[in-house]
Amino acid sequence: MNGMKIVRESARETPVVGEFDLCVIGGSCTGVFAAVRAARLGLSVAIVEQSLLLGGVATLAQVNEWHSLYDTAGMQIIGGLTVEVLDNLRHRGLVIESEREGRGLCATFNSAELALDLDRLVMENGIRIFLRASCVAAIREGGRVAAAIIEDKSGRRAIAARFFIDASGDGDLLRQAGFGAWKSESLQPVNYQMLAAGLDRVMEKTGQDIWEQVKHRAADYGYPADNAVPWINRFPAPADLRNIYGPRLNGYDAADADQLTAAALEGRRCLRALLDMIRAGPDPGVAAVSLAHALGVRETWHARCMHRLRAGELMAGVAFPDAIAQGTYPVDVHSPEGTVLRFLDGREQCIGRDGIAVWRRWRDETAESPRCYHLPYRSLVPEFAENLLVAGRLIDADREAFGGVRVMVNMNQTGEAVGTAAYLALREECAASEVPIAQLRRMMVDGGSLLSIGDA
Repeated sequence: MNGMKIVRESARETPVVGEFDLCVIGGSCTGVFAAVRAARLGLSVAIVEQSLLLGGVATLAQVNEWHSLYDTAGMQIIGGLTVEVLDNLRHRGLVIESEREGRGLCATFNSAELALDLDRLVMENGIRIFLRASCVAAIREGGRVAAAIIEDKSGRRAIAARFFIDASGDGDLLRQAGFGAWKSESLQPVNYQMLAAGLDRVMEKTGQDIWEQVKHRAADYGYPADNAVPWINRFPAPADLRNIYGPRLNGYDAADADQLTAAALEGRRCLRALLDMIRAGPDPGVAAVSLAHALGVRETWHARCMHRLRAGELMAGVAFPDAIAQGTYPVDVHSPEGTVLRFLDGREQCIGRDGIAVWRRWRDETAESPRCYHLPYRSLVPEFAENLLVAGRLIDADREAFGGVRVMVNMNQTGEAVGTAAYLALREECAASEVPIAQLRRMMVDGGSLLSIGDA
């Protein structure tokens, strides 16, 4: 083990804490939506979440924006549980909608209230919740997972299930069970967020964007110079609150415990520096009120699935026969050199390290543009796995394709798809790869998803 010292543990017997039809590893919105879809179809479901809150990046990391639910012609293409929870938040005045150039109508929500709604959604559907629980091992029998081994405040316990979904983001069950996984040679960066009070007042007094007011102080406060322009987003609440998205932190692998720790510490250091830079101006009355409890992670592991989604397929709008999700968010690839966003209409926005954006074209202007792109079910079915599916950013997609599909409104749909597929696999007594696609798509539509099923 590369010279690392090891200790030997004694063999142990692990108690089975419960037996379920379905066990979902990961309580992000993607995981929750998978669990809810399956429970509504009648399965007994358990969900395992390593933190104290459900919602993943949307709640723990305070990434409080979901992108467009519409195609480029203005037709709604995303429905299901994403719309259900947004409608609940909107009814209480906790959503702000705004047009983003090239990205359509986006929804900014109150992430704390979303976490409360997810609790209600899970409890109303009779789902057993394991919080502060990590999947640390798996029992595999051939191509089947027999049990997930978790560790929580009560110790080491086993969850037995007939079917499993890995929505952990890092492949916690997939990799422990020995199924294939891979990483990009260059992972997309992480971010760290915080809520701060007083920024609106500062901008009103000066009439200037916050970054324009403080960037000249960056070197004095040790704030990174490259790829460091913070995004200061609104936060739906009756107070002067803003959600500050810290600088993109390149070179960290958030699936590595030590690198995750280092990235979190650096993210918090940068945000403290930013606050001090602001307080050095004419109005010192700015303060943090809430720090994120997780990094905003874009990418770590990908499952090795039956099909790897390619950028060419995505941006050509290939209508896969097993399509289970659709979206329009641009291919968005971050790197230390800057960010490139590639849109379905053939335009491309290149944002340099200085934050300056340049528009150009990546495809001929006269070419016909697809109105949306599609995600195939096969990219969620791990090779050789009979009773295991993946959802969320574990999707098997190349670097560029993943840059587009990774956003939450797309990943939420993958959760709903695999939750439905788990039910069908158990009902039909078939492997994950043999789920009848026409029935899957019809059942998803019956549950609120927006898919064209005329060709199914």
